[in-house]
Amino acid sequence: MVDLRAADLREGGLPDLRTGSLFGAPRAVLIRDAQELAAPLSAALAAELDLGPTEATVILMATGTARIQKLARAIADAGGRVDVQPPKDWEDRRWSQLVVEEFRRSGRSADDGAVAAVLGHAGLDVGAIAEKVAQAAASTPEGTIRAEHVDAVVVGHGNRGSFAVADAMCEGQPAEALELLRGALEHGDDPVMVLGALVYRLRSIVAVAGGLDPKSVGLNVSPGQFRRLHALRRTFGPGALTAAYQTLAEADVQIKGGELPAALIVERAVVAVASRGR
Repeated sequence: MVDLRAADLREGGLPDLRTGSLFGAPRAVLIRDAQELAAPLSAALAAELDLGPTEATVILMATGTARIQKLARAIADAGGRVDVQPPKDWEDRRWSQLVVEEFRRSGRSADDGAVAAVLGHAGLDVGAIAEKVAQAAASTPEGTIRAEHVDAVVVGHGNRGSFAVADAMCEGQPAEALELLRGALEHGDDPVMVLGALVYRLRSIVAVAGGLDPKSVGLNVSPGQFRRLHALRRTFGPGALTAAYQTLAEADVQIKGGELPAALIVERAVVAVASRGR
């Protein structure tokens, strides 16, 4: 996948959208901050789309379409989809639906396992999702696409963020938490920052369970997250939250001691908390 920002295109012009891969693999071009595209480049891209289907899947990420309205209309006229805002990190159903719709746009159907596999490999990145779906759709024989089809052609762990790690840990899902953690670390998340997210999630659970106003203790919790945190609280038995805090505190001390790799320390802590009572 070609991953660019609008600012990167000011000098070099548009990337090649017409030449297919030498190996027949699907190509994707992701342009971030597309609302900042210079007018000539926006017009040139719209003209490219007017010429008919490109060899590459083009994904634009923008905070709005007010400055690129003509380009947005060209995308719609070409059969593309214009999304103003992707789902929130915790909106699992909406992310799954996004993957389902992407498969449908490729003329394919996929079962729940395939959808989960795409999200596992792509993370919560709209451009990566489009690329992985295109790879699976182009490489799989006719019929419903399943998880094994996705895994056969897509490699690597996607990054769903540190709070996804925290949620899986709090749900008592050690295997899922470990996979999500490795995805975050592979994409460059600092182990110390991941640990901070884990602690923040536990603090949020305690605040909600105790009937506190989250803002009064420095926490920002949306109504949707509030319901989610209540559900997570029920996964902890008596004394389990205190033990989890202690495990993460010990991990913090070990990281600062520097005797073991920070990533390994966080992995051990996540698995220990997620495996509580097993």
